[in-house]
Amino acid sequence: MNLYDLTFEIETGMPTCGTAWHQTVQITSMGTIDEVGRNTQRIVLGSHSGTHMDAPYHFIPEGTTIESLAINYMWGPVKVIDFRDKRQGDVVTVEDIKRVGVAERMLFAFGWYHHWKTEKYYAGFPYFSVEAVKYLIAGGMRFMAMDTPSPDDGSAISIKDGEDSPNHKILLEEKIVMVEYLNNTDVLDAEKQYEIVALPMKVKGSDGSPARVLIREVTVS
Repeated sequence: MNLYDLTFEIETGMPTCGTAWHQTVQITSMGTIDEVGRNTQRIVLGSHSGTHMDAPYHFIPEGTTIESLAINYMWGPVKVIDFRDKRQGDVVTVEDIKRVGVAERMLFAFGWYHHWKTEKYYAGFPYFSVEAVKYLIAGGMRFMAMDTPSPDDGSAISIKDGEDSPNHKILLEEKIVMVEYLNNTDVLDAEKQYEIVALPMKVKGSDGSPARVLIREVTVS
């Protein structure tokens, strides 16, 4: 079985969200075998640390929280899209989507995970136009995964002008299951068929959660 793990490791000091206010990840000891007869650790992290899934509540005041998202969209056939020709600051357009087609579950591979733990990771990553996101939803997409930090233009966020993360808001209003910060997408081949499972922790009332994302190649007889 060709099974691949597309998840970043959770570790102390890992990059988090590119903002000063986000909780840094801290993994410390609460007890050791010598002290209490077992190793036990304290894990402190934000809901959007590393490879994670967003819930509508992240941007929608009365939105669905992570434990109530539709599990049936988190497991099943997925269409892998190779956008590794996209460069820093490039935009995925409606024309790009028409060229590759729309499926219920879609995974967009930009190869951006190569910039993990560098200054470039949050700097001008490729993103989707609002029109492209609306086209994907209209075409029936219900699950969207990517190896970038966001489907939005990270360089043009303006909370003051009400333009903060428009794609997030459009996707989450429609309860699209959205996974960000994928790792290791170079192992995937857009010409092959895959099944994916992406499961968040079942945290009651949360706007998101770290997720373990696995994908396997499906052999067509």
